[in-house]
Amino acid sequence: MTLVLFDLDDSLIAGDSERAWVDYMNQNSLINDKSYPKIISEFEKDYRRGELDINSYVKFILNPVKGISEDFVVNLSKLFAKEIVNLYKDTLTKELLAKHESHVCIIVSGTLSFLVKEIASLLGIENYFGTEPEIIKGFFTGNPLGEPNFGREKVRKIKEWMISNQLDLNQEIYVYSDSIFDLPLLDLATIPTAINPDKKLRKVCSERSWKVIERNIL
Repeated sequence: MTLVLFDLDDSLIAGDSERAWVDYMNQNSLINDKSYPKIISEFEKDYRRGELDINSYVKFILNPVKGISEDFVVNLSKLFAKEIVNLYKDTLTKELLAKHESHVCIIVSGTLSFLVKEIASLLGIENYFGTEPEIIKGFFTGNPLGEPNFGREKVRKIKEWMISNQLDLNQEIYVYSDSIFDLPLLDLATIPTAINPDKKLRKVCSERSWKVIERNIL
């Protein structure tokens, strides 16, 4: 069996779904702080430089839904996901899904899990991991549940999933990502591939002769 691990944003899809979620929350009056988009942009710059404080970022991205019911947010995320898949599913997305249609595919993303779930479903991918939000008595607390699904945590979850499904850790594994933060995940792969990699990951790809796919951005 072949395992295929996709990072989501700017990898399997041609855009940043979590940044789009910020805009969507704003459109739906969940964001009252006018400085919020500017601060998110600063987090994005940190991410592109490979310097993101993931714990601060996750708490910030969850703050607008703090105290809001799970049912409301999930229903909103379903509508959002349809828009995002229509917008960000491009030719490369379709090519990768077609290439691996006979394989076991998993989306392994740092994006909030309720967003990853809906997007994965629309892309026809059953298995997914994202950053889990804490929900108590049906309401978001504004905190993550456990560690954000980021860096080495992605590898830990995948290995745990493989063991629970009695899969050989040494089998053929494809990994696709754009970010240096996914270097631990790419190191797990037998066939690592970078998609429009950031500066630090591009350097690693050059040093290790890893395949790079350049996505055409309109």
